[in-house]
Amino acid sequence: MGARAETASGAAETACAEGETRWARGDGQGAEAAFLRALDLARSTYGDGYGEGPAGALLARAHIGLGRVRLAAGDAEQALAAFRRARETDPGGAAAPFWTGCALARRGDLAAAEACFTEALDREDPHPRAAVQRACVRAKSGRRAAALDDLRAAARAGALDDEARWLLAALGGGAREAALRLRRAALTALGGDAPDRERAAALTAASWALHRERGAFVPLYAATLVTGGRRDTAADLLDDAARHDPADHRVTHALGLTLLNSPQGSHERCVGAWGALLHDGAFWERIRHGAARRYGVDVPDALVPDLRTALREHLARRLADGAADTDARVPPDLLLQREAEAARLLDAAGGLPEVPVRGGPLRVAALGAARALGAFAAAAADDTLVHAFSALGFARLQLRQGLPGDALASLGELRCRACRARPCAADPGAAPVCEPDCARFDELNPGYAGLADGRERLARDARDLALHARVTLGHDQLRADPPDFDAAATSLRRALVHARRLGRYRQTQAKIVGLALATAKDAHRAGLLSRAVATLEAARTVIGANERPRVDGQLARTLADRGIAEANREGSALDAPAADLRRSVDLSPHGRRAQLSLGIVLRGLALQRWGSGSLSGARTVLEDAVEALTAALVHFPDDPEIAEERRRAQDELDFVREQFDESGR
Repeated sequence: MGARAETASGAAETACAEGETRWARGDGQGAEAAFLRALDLARSTYGDGYGEGPAGALLARAHIGLGRVRLAAGDAEQALAAFRRARETDPGGAAAPFWTGCALARRGDLAAAEACFTEALDREDPHPRAAVQRACVRAKSGRRAAALDDLRAAARAGALDDEARWLLAALGGGAREAALRLRRAALTALGGDAPDRERAAALTAASWALHRERGAFVPLYAATLVTGGRRDTAADLLDDAARHDPADHRVTHALGLTLLNSPQGSHERCVGAWGALLHDGAFWERIRHGAARRYGVDVPDALVPDLRTALREHLARRLADGAADTDARVPPDLLLQREAEAARLLDAAGGLPEVPVRGGPLRVAALGAARALGAFAAAAADDTLVHAFSALGFARLQLRQGLPGDALASLGELRCRACRARPCAADPGAAPVCEPDCARFDELNPGYAGLADGRERLARDARDLALHARVTLGHDQLRADPPDFDAAATSLRRALVHARRLGRYRQTQAKIVGLALATAKDAHRAGLLSRAVATLEAARTVIGANERPRVDGQLARTLADRGIAEANREGSALDAPAADLRRSVDLSPHGRRAQLSLGIVLRGLALQRWGSGSLSGARTVLEDAVEALTAALVHFPDDPEIAEERRRAQDELDFVREQFDESGR
């Protein structure tokens, strides 16, 4: 071989070595380019170089490197073509049949793969992994005894790695030992300069399927699965561990992170996990101390409420932005709000005795503690926990947020998806709750779980809450800016119809009147007299006669105040003030101020009529004034001001009548 050939051969060797180094570092593209360069250099030196010796070995080495790159990329056909060329250039080598067997096994051709591994074992210099790979193929083919023989032979030769040892343990009946070896191999695959995340995830999944051993390393195993793209398996692993030890916030945290970054479909599980963490003191203590160590500053406990709020808001945005409704009616951010609020209430109540469960309804149900929660809530002094841990929790939240209309919509459908597919109850006053035979009732309503009359109690409580929401909606519409008096009257009227069905008509009517009076007083104090009048008028149209005197008294006073204020305004036309005062007197004849003011305003209105040239109009208004003041004296017979005002009105009327007669009109 000449100097030039030796130089080219050395360059080809160098290119092969570079390709193998790049491949070990995970640079598949760079490795492929190096192997192709090695092939070009070798061919320029040796041609195709078939046969044994350095030429064939070098070409085979480059072809095998190229085939391995393409096999890893999922192109088994191209890989097989490269391995076939390697066998042609180096017929006596063991590497080419070994890697051909790997490609055939990847394609599912187990019999052909076994033959290749056997061929690799029969070479003068057998491939060190051939026995292990043949054992894997035989195990997949169901030939356990033959696979065990191969593995034992490989063990005697010292050719077993962690994966081979777990297979040997699994075939020999040692599931736990095999699982541990699989996990060790997975962690090994994650190390080095070029971590193989997919392989690590596959090994971890196989380990978990073989033996489910819970413990402190579960979050680490889950992280391995997630990095390899196996989020569903990771979530299942963490779910299992959480059920085994609900108090381990590390597992719950890992589960929450896994589900938060998973595709759609995991929102209820995700909300359940984060709802538990938001009010888990151990979790926040770990976060606080971890931040202090990381940043070298003191993180006081007083910051936790703000951190919790910020986390809840961030989660709500993430869930709302990245998902469709989980139940076709409840958005994920509302699920989280209910879960966090219920978790807070349970934490404030001291938590479930003897059951280390934290969180809200979704978490409690997921951990199988619904009935324990139901018994605990039923024994409480009030129904706060019962309602929070049920479908009513959404409406209660919406009412607290000032959204009674949304609360009514939530209360309009409390059934699960399966029960919604059934015909609704014929009774229009019945709350739509799940059927008596519903298997998911306890899961969806842990606060009522285990109660003999749980379904009936939920329906009754829903109707009560709906009544409260209707009254609140009407009140809000009265107080809106601008108020919607027609809508308010409609809402309050519906509330009274609902109240009659529940046997609470009189109490509800009294509450509506109280709210209307308070709203009108607020408007009155703010100088919004017309708004106060309209508020009382709206309430008056919906309530019964028994409560009307309370409204009429305040309406009379408000009308009088508005009429007097308008009459005292410079340049005011007095028709409207006169109408207000006349209505005030009609509603409350014992209102002295309104009676006297009506007479005064009518006299002023008569003067305006006279001034505009209407003598007959002035006479008519003065006749009304005399009549009104005469009627006022019936109620206040000894009132000198009213008597004097009547005398003046009569004198003015007499004068106008004289003018009327003289004009002949």
